[in-house]
Amino acid sequence: MNMAPPSGQDRIMICGPKTDGAYIVEFRIADGEALAISVPGGEARVLKHFQARMPYGLVVPDAA
Repeated sequence: MNMAPPSGQDRIMICGPKTDGAYIVEFRIADGEALAISVPGGEARVLKHFQARMPYGLVVPDAA
């Protein structure tokens, strides 16, 4: 799963549902390092809510 942030930005993506109903939440920082968390479909109500409102992910601005 390669969802590199545009122009070296930090990004949060919600992917799914997968074939087993699970959703994947991926946190990726500008240098390419990532953390992915799998959430079972039965516990993904909040993720479905946000996924519908940010289908292309969320770019996180650098507040520094």
